[in-house]
Amino acid sequence: MAALFGRYSAFLARRPVVGNMASSAVLFATGDVIAQQLIEKKGKDHDLARTGRIVVWGGLCFAPVVHVWFKTLARLPIQSKVAGTAARVALDQFAFAPFALTSFFTAMTLMEGKNLDAAKLKWNESFVDTLKANWMLFIPFQAINMLIPLQYRLLAVNAVNIPWNTFLSIQNAKGKVEEEKVETLKQE
Repeated sequence: MAALFGRYSAFLARRPVVGNMASSAVLFATGDVIAQQLIEKKGKDHDLARTGRIVVWGGLCFAPVVHVWFKTLARLPIQSKVAGTAARVALDQFAFAPFALTSFFTAMTLMEGKNLDAAKLKWNESFVDTLKANWMLFIPFQAINMLIPLQYRLLAVNAVNIPWNTFLSIQNAKGKVEEEKVETLKQE
């Protein structure tokens, strides 16, 4: 395990964006598979397109943006470790988190082939509860995460993101599950 982490660290040092994109894609997929198989019990009816969409979001959208965001936060010119950590967490959670969640619900809805009106509806249904849950998990986590070396911060977020992505996947699928229930009732 130590050798694997050593290789990952070396790769991350050489290609930080690509390394973060790959680990994000894998860990976002893991969260969705957990959501579909362990929580929703989909079995053979696993929605591969849904998993694909969350991989695209995690690997191609989330990871590069968060990579740059963490580098930007690390450059804040605050001398005090406590004040710097507090400022970074506040910016991350009260500026970036709402942006990231809005982007997530919008991107996922558009990748499902729906329009911006559907994305707005999804946002109205899910944003506030999801943001509150985000703050409960990520404010304390980011207070610790901002103290670890910069190159490992996104990996740490991605590790915590496994249960978080499970939750996000379920939140994003809520409207679809309701639509499927309505269709089933119409057919009966």
